[in-house]
Amino acid sequence: MRYPLVSTVFAFVLAAFLAGCAQKGPVLLENIKYQAPEGLAAGSPKLVVGVSPFKDDRGKTSSVLGKRTIPDYIENDLVVQGTVADLVATGLKDALKARGVMVKDAPEWDMNAESIKGSGMDILIGGEIKTFWVEAVSQPLNFKVNAAVQLRVSAADVAEKKLIRTIVLNSKIERQEVASSFESVEGAVSEALSSALNQLLNDDEFKKRIR
Repeated sequence: MRYPLVSTVFAFVLAAFLAGCAQKGPVLLENIKYQAPEGLAAGSPKLVVGVSPFKDDRGKTSSVLGKRTIPDYIENDLVVQGTVADLVATGLKDALKARGVMVKDAPEWDMNAESIKGSGMDILIGGEIKTFWVEAVSQPLNFKVNAAVQLRVSAADVAEKKLIRTIVLNSKIERQEVASSFESVEGAVSEALSSALNQLLNDDEFKKRIR
């Protein structure tokens, strides 16, 4: 009869500890980045790829990418320095650089063929952020993280002023751990973003253009 009581007391103490350690207000996530696949070998492409700013179509505050919740106690916005659109564009640039591609910042682009422009670049990439969100729920001995990314991305040949490829990239990552950790949240978001971007970089039509 003692063990259920001990377990209940332990769970109560742990819940109180989690609540006591929780800070109020937004939480800054600083270590979200593109994760290159293991064994990726950078090639030596000769072309220059321009990356235009991504349009944030999520309908949310530009710097907020999710929420952390401790049920019945507190809810925190999870935010990034700058904007989520900046985070996606930086991730795409890092993904291209990891493959040996030269990258250049490009002006805003609406992903239409007639508006293609860009000096000193061969390919132009732009996109829209449809989903970029992470939910973290912290309970005693149970920390759940769900991260989802959906991007609509277009690539164009600048010289020919022609669209090469338009593709929707989707990725979802779920993690469940014993201990609450913002490092785990950052890891899940980084994995979801990287997985989505890799879908573009592994697309056969796109790969033919950047080799």
